[in-house]
Amino acid sequence: MTQSTTRFLTMLSRTFCNDQLEQLARHFTYPLPTYTQGELLVFGTSNTLIEAMTLYREAARQADIQVITPRVIASGLPRKGYSTLWVEWDHYDGAGTHICTSQVRYATFQDKMALMPRIEMIDYTALGFPEVTDALPLYNTINNPEAMRAINR
Repeated sequence: MTQSTTRFLTMLSRTFCNDQLEQLARHFTYPLPTYTQGELLVFGTSNTLIEAMTLYREAARQADIQVITPRVIASGLPRKGYSTLWVEWDHYDGAGTHICTSQVRYATFQDKMALMPRIEMIDYTALGFPEVTDALPLYNTINNPEAMRAINR
């Protein structure tokens, strides 16, 4: 793990916590497959990711989550610009009290000329903040057979 990886993840956290979601969305490729609790969500555009991140941010605010810090647990060896990161995100309230931890695996790509990598896949291996999933209408639709039938009509 390098300091640049930690700086990249910290920048993502700050953009999220400071409601700079358009800037945050620039660091992902689309379509963006996202696995949550064994379910696949695919964000086709940055706009759909921003919509989901807006709901996530609101749910985090309601839980008084003010700061989210990354801890890189492991990183795969880069191969032709591709790499995997295993990250634990610690969530803290306004008083600095640790609320929960989420575990996420990222597939990233960094072009030789790029200053920062781009995230190509997200896998939430452990949700420390399950209310987030409840805040995502698409996830709730996937787990609701009646809603899925309505979409497929």
